[in-house]
Amino acid sequence: MVIDKIGNINKVVGSEKVRQNKAQDTKVTQGQDTVSISKEAQQAQEMSKVVSTVRQTPDVRADRVKEVKAKMANGDYDNPGSELLDKVAEKIAEALVRT
Repeated sequence: MVIDKIGNINKVVGSEKVRQNKAQDTKVTQGQDTVSISKEAQQAQEMSKVVSTVRQTPDVRADRVKEVKAKMANGDYDNPGSELLDKVAEKIAEALVRT
């Protein structure tokens, strides 16, 4: 048994409406895009830069180490004066009070 052309199957009902809607959807509007960055994102970026700078900074200040080595070689620390001893004693006392 062969059934042929039942209910005009080859013609899609309402296809004209689809074409009209599609034509309306393809209209291009010209405008400007804008981007805004939140304050939190700006702060995070700044913090990232600070952390990066800190990580790149050496833990040891080579100039100070060189200076102290030179003073040790010259004997500046062999016979400390009373002024230096007072400063060292003060620093030790402050450290003990904090703990």
